[in-house]
Amino acid sequence: MGRLEPSIIWLPFAHAADAQRVELRTLGRAASRAAFRAATSAWQAEHGPAAWAGAALANDEHGAPHIAGHTGAPLISITHTRGLAGCAIAIPGAPAPGIDAEPLDSSGVSALRALAEETGEARHPWKDDAWPLRLWCAKESVVKAERFGADALGRTLRIEHVGTLEADRTQRVVVRSHRGRIHAVITAVVGEHVRAWTG
Repeated sequence: MGRLEPSIIWLPFAHAADAQRVELRTLGRAASRAAFRAATSAWQAEHGPAAWAGAALANDEHGAPHIAGHTGAPLISITHTRGLAGCAIAIPGAPAPGIDAEPLDSSGVSALRALAEETGEARHPWKDDAWPLRLWCAKESVVKAERFGADALGRTLRIEHVGTLEADRTQRVVVRSHRGRIHAVITAVVGEHVRAWTG
């Protein structure tokens, strides 16, 4: 019997220190496609050959990625940010996964902190300085798992529980989505990024 978690690949990519947003987006998209190919290989190693393995990525009407031309293909999630891309492919028959990542030195952390103070989510036992990005990435991964857009600052999603910070710098977060669904999300600080994925 295989694992219950999706096949997830995280792929760092190099960029110039002064790279502009358009260049980073282009590099990130290329890295996301490479992560998809690597995640496809990992998925096949776990579940066997797949007819969709050579297919391209496409986006639905909400912008959610999917495997083009194969209605029976598993659901996927992709992400890219400065220096890191990722792809998750669900196990057969499982709901859509959601993943997200942000650099630890992201701009906008103060705005995230202020919003969390406003909503009361800052009072959870986050335990490290990366908590505003853990909160953001957890919500973003849920938006991607739900495959439906939410407001930009995640005001319609709520963090309902934050678990113990583990020795490996992972912390489980429970998020109630804008559809009222409960999602367990794993957040982790790895190198220079916060990563999050739905469990």
